[in-house]
Amino acid sequence: MDRIAEFLTGKTIYVYLFVFFGKLLEVALASLRSQLIHKGERLLGGIVAVFEYTFWLTITATVITGFADDLIKMLVLIAAFATGNVLGSFLEEKLALGYVSISIVFMEKQNALQAADLLRSQGHALTIIPSQGINGAERTVLQLTVKRKYSTSIKSLIRTHFPQAVLSVSATQQIFGGTFAKAFK
Repeated sequence: MDRIAEFLTGKTIYVYLFVFFGKLLEVALASLRSQLIHKGERLLGGIVAVFEYTFWLTITATVITGFADDLIKMLVLIAAFATGNVLGSFLEEKLALGYVSISIVFMEKQNALQAADLLRSQGHALTIIPSQGINGAERTVLQLTVKRKYSTSIKSLIRTHFPQAVLSVSATQQIFGGTFAKAFK
């Protein structure tokens, strides 16, 4: 640890790169940890926190200690922090952790039934809900709760085959009870 601290007190391009990529990784891990815990993956979030905090202590604490002597290092740290937030949100999006609830409103019942058949043929469980729109207009709503990784393909399928449908996606934190299709498990 002393060697790392000694290295970080230097003013070479290697130090600046180490600070940048170390902070970038730390902030990306912080974003990931936050999302894991929010989505109920507490143990995995705790494991990620160990690595995140190790980077924080190693990089941030060392830079803050000597920031008056090397303002470039502080600017590199700030740039890495901003970039790390973007990278962390990108990683979280790609991992697609957790579940979402999808509501699809159809103006015509026949389209809703066709969409339900199509979604069920892909292994998605759903509920068909008769609804009422403005001025009592009949509507049909499909309600699904799926792993977030399936939401992109479902949205694409609905937009392609039923462009008039109104689609809403919401994050889901907890699920209790119910029957789920194979794709959900």
